[in-house]
Amino acid sequence: MKFSLLLFSLLFGVLNHPAAAYGDHDIHVSVSEVTWKAESTSFEVSVKIFIDDLETALKKEGQGTGLQIGTEKESAKAEDLIAAYLEEHFHISIDGIQLPAEWVGKETTEDFQAIWCYITYTGTRNPKKCTISNDILFELYDDQRSIMDIRMTSSHKAYTIFEPGKSTWSYTF
Repeated sequence: MKFSLLLFSLLFGVLNHPAAAYGDHDIHVSVSEVTWKAESTSFEVSVKIFIDDLETALKKEGQGTGLQIGTEKESAKAEDLIAAYLEEHFHISIDGIQLPAEWVGKETTEDFQAIWCYITYTGTRNPKKCTISNDILFELYDDQRSIMDIRMTSSHKAYTIFEPGKSTWSYTF
């Protein structure tokens, strides 16, 4: 419980940092929520990422300039590029087999500084081991962190922080 409260305080402080309100932020963080749905044998994933960092990563890969993500002038190719970037940097495997990602969509946060991206991964019945890999934006910043809220069963809740050099997490069912 104390860890949950500490994590919430950290998230609230980071994502509501005054610098973020002006488009300039010194904190490099993304937030991901992963929920295993046993009845549909799928993972529901939500990823919150700062738009300016995402656009920088896409430009670095030579994939996008002038995307204007989250604006009325957003490029028609922006969503496909975001989905491809996340598919490259966020993986879920069941029993050693990488699951295909299915892009669901995205929405801009109220402050227009970040976006929530929604993805599903269809798994298998009776899995034995799940491994999640997340290196979103690690190619940009040495201090990049990804805070993960992971729910594998109704009684299992885990929080972990991925960072360069520590970008995988496993769960045995």
